[in-house]
Amino acid sequence: MRTIPLGGALVFGVLTASLTGTSALLAQGGNPYPATLQFGTGLINTPVAWISPNNADVWLQTSGKGIPYYVDVSEMNFATKVNSNISLETHWLGRFSVGVSAYSQNPEYGFFGQALLVKPGQFAFLPALAVGVRNVGKYDNEDRLLVAHDIELQGTGYEEVVAGYADGFKTSPTVYGVATQNFQLGGAEAGVSVGYGNGLFSDDGDLGSAYNEKGQIASGLFLGTRFVFHPSLNTTLSLLGENDGWDWNAGIVGDYRGISVGVYGTELEEGGKDCTTNERGLCRVYNYAKLNVSLGYNGNIVDISRGVILRGRVTDLTREQQRLRAEITARERRIRRLEAELRRAQAGELAEIARRRQELERQITDEREAIKRAVERLEQLERGRPPATPPSNPPESSGITPPSY
Repeated sequence: MRTIPLGGALVFGVLTASLTGTSALLAQGGNPYPATLQFGTGLINTPVAWISPNNADVWLQTSGKGIPYYVDVSEMNFATKVNSNISLETHWLGRFSVGVSAYSQNPEYGFFGQALLVKPGQFAFLPALAVGVRNVGKYDNEDRLLVAHDIELQGTGYEEVVAGYADGFKTSPTVYGVATQNFQLGGAEAGVSVGYGNGLFSDDGDLGSAYNEKGQIASGLFLGTRFVFHPSLNTTLSLLGENDGWDWNAGIVGDYRGISVGVYGTELEEGGKDCTTNERGLCRVYNYAKLNVSLGYNGNIVDISRGVILRGRVTDLTREQQRLRAEITARERRIRRLEAELRRAQAGELAEIARRRQELERQITDEREAIKRAVERLEQLERGRPPATPPSNPPESSGITPPSY
């Protein structure tokens, strides 16, 4: 049974929870994603739901993965220790990307692409959604490290062969779906992605634990996160972490005006190589941590045709656009919040006015009833009182003349 390393699961869970629970405003995905080790833009091995908003953007990336698979590693030279990969990807109309990847020095190759169904920020609080394909081509028996196909010198020439252990793989094409949400954190940006795929994300070729012993969360499920900040105007630093459906990986990518360099650790949960229990020699290929490096270029076909190779001017404009979009988004959210508060206040005021009106009407009614009762009592008293005695006339004169003096 495959297990998740407790430390990696806890760290990634806390990071993901902090990002999804943050009160920071949702970003529009303005910072470009770097190229993955093998298949165009994304994290380390996993894709993200993001397409460049700039038409005709292009990524060219070469990478190397250390796989010391000889029994005696000292007999290996540099070329045999490192499996190299080179990929080319273009983005169009802000909606889809297409690319091709050469998997090794042999080389075998495959095509890949992605369609963005929902753009970042297209709907409030709904993540970007995308579907895509990988390893489209004739190399059906590729494994997740893309080393299952090889060439051998037979007679006077080289012929393509498939490693004996790889006959069970059926990974062409690999289809996936992914959701991505980005967050603006001041001048920095963070993002979380989760997706599901078949083929390269879930097919173990019936090798079981010999292919992957630890790290898988659920068959076909992958997820990842990144944190991006800008040490200077034209530089970008990206911290990446993911589970690619099989293993836990982490890396850091630095970019200067479109030129990028990355260093990554993959299969981190596996630790060092252990061949004591692994059959068929697969322990020398799978189930141990590996070092990876990459060198890439990101530009725009239109800009390149005009002589703009490095993305200084474009970067400045893009950063300003990102800042303005973030400001607009923040102010729109504040307006929505204020409008909601105003509606609540208005509703409260109307309710208070209605309550006060009812109270005054009740008091007026009470007063009128009290007056009515008083009038009725007054009338009763007036009907029951005897008539008033008229005043007596003054006494008549006696006829005696008063004496004169």
